[in-house]
Amino acid sequence: MTLHPGDINLASNNDMKRVGGAPYEYFATLRREAPVFWNPPPIDGLALRDLENYEPCGFWVLSKFDDVALASKDTERFSAWENGILWIDLKQSPMALESQRSGLMGMDPPQHAQYRRLVQPGFTPRSVAAMEPHIREEAAKVIGELAQRDSAEFVFDVAAELPMVLLCEMMGVPEERRTEYLELGNGTATVEFNENFVEDQINLFLLLDDLVKSQKDAPSDTLLSKYLHGEVDGRKLTEPEITQFFQVLSIAGHETTRNTTAHFVRLMDEHPDQKALLLEDLEGRLPNAIEEVLRFSPPVMQFCRTATEDLTLRGVDIAAGDKIYMSYISANRDEDVFEDPDRFDILRDNADKHLAFGTGAHFCLGASLARLQLRCVLHELYTQIPEISLAGAPTPMYSVWFNALDAMPVRTCPVAAHG
Repeated sequence: MTLHPGDINLASNNDMKRVGGAPYEYFATLRREAPVFWNPPPIDGLALRDLENYEPCGFWVLSKFDDVALASKDTERFSAWENGILWIDLKQSPMALESQRSGLMGMDPPQHAQYRRLVQPGFTPRSVAAMEPHIREEAAKVIGELAQRDSAEFVFDVAAELPMVLLCEMMGVPEERRTEYLELGNGTATVEFNENFVEDQINLFLLLDDLVKSQKDAPSDTLLSKYLHGEVDGRKLTEPEITQFFQVLSIAGHETTRNTTAHFVRLMDEHPDQKALLLEDLEGRLPNAIEEVLRFSPPVMQFCRTATEDLTLRGVDIAAGDKIYMSYISANRDEDVFEDPDRFDILRDNADKHLAFGTGAHFCLGASLARLQLRCVLHELYTQIPEISLAGAPTPMYSVWFNALDAMPVRTCPVAAHG
């Protein structure tokens, strides 16, 4: 398919479905022909039904690595707070905008830096390293259960399990409410498709608020309790701040790890030469293989900013108030940064330069924890079940936000020979 700038509306789920998912070929066209390109408001394909007074808006698409990095780092000219981090005009929905502004991802410095310092203790290298033995133990359980089966739906039955267990433990979600928590977290993440999005978002907030209140007078070893009873520089997180943070973590700490785990298995199946390289030295090559999967198929396609002043980028005039779409899946395949970027290569020497976790002030707080989870679960998977393979074509989500799979059937045993 030959594509030209404007052939795809990046805010249309229908267009994502028409091209089969993440539009890598289209972004290659934009990088060549229109690296700063105006994407008009979509005419159809919108599923954001529940946002009050919702109005679609156009935005400037940044497809080059250096431009995405610039917009990520220059928080004075490219604001997360001004009009939210999504590809929609949240100023038409004051409650939704206020909700984003109260969370870490929707803040600008200096408020962002102050808030991040308060939640950072749960994600320091020392804190993450201390979790490794338990994460390895849980990963072994998840994969051990899979090994007892001939086949499975991998995305939600397997890949989702480890990050969800760990999140529930970090927050102290009781066993009897974990299914509810999983469903509400997924419902809140799928804002584009969920007709009950607002209801799910409210119920998730109420569930988390219950957890905060339950641990207020009963300290425990959970991260939630440490936030409630600890302080940084003489300042404590308020209960609403803790609830809001864990609401964001319920999406960011689960959706992205699940999708990367699934993409890893998919890509190894699609590139048997790379899988062979991996299995030759699983311990040594797994970390870089994970970085290459994050580069090649990042779990989040984009976040947005808003221009705070008139500016010019690559000769294109951008007005104050315009939305800016930062394409991670395009930046990660920029020919100026990655040689032969459409080649999946687990030995690539600069794979870790990707922007899958963002960069600058908003670099993903949980990146080190996500990498640890991925190393643990994938090491177990390719140790216990190295012959795992796809049993059918994966089902893309057709999202304009997540580079995600709705389902992916796998088999754990080699296909029997016939003849």
